[in-house]
Amino acid sequence: MTPFELEFTWNRGFDGVYENAGKDVHIAFRVPDMEEAHKLHEEMGCIVRENPAMGLYFITDPDGQWIEILPEIQD
Repeated sequence: MTPFELEFTWNRGFDGVYENAGKDVHIAFRVPDMEEAHKLHEEMGCIVRENPAMGLYFITDPDGQWIEILPEIQD
């Protein structure tokens, strides 16, 4: 077992053209303190989408690639 995960997404019913895979192709990082990370990213102005119901958000890098921010898994 490794500390890495691979997630596949199927956008059922989507028949459009994907540009940059529709932002579905991205990396994700788990952070030890979501509140601290969110505050930093908010100050940096790089948050592009938030999903409080799922407990995650996305930031963007200078090239426009999305990066998913997740909380660390609690044992």
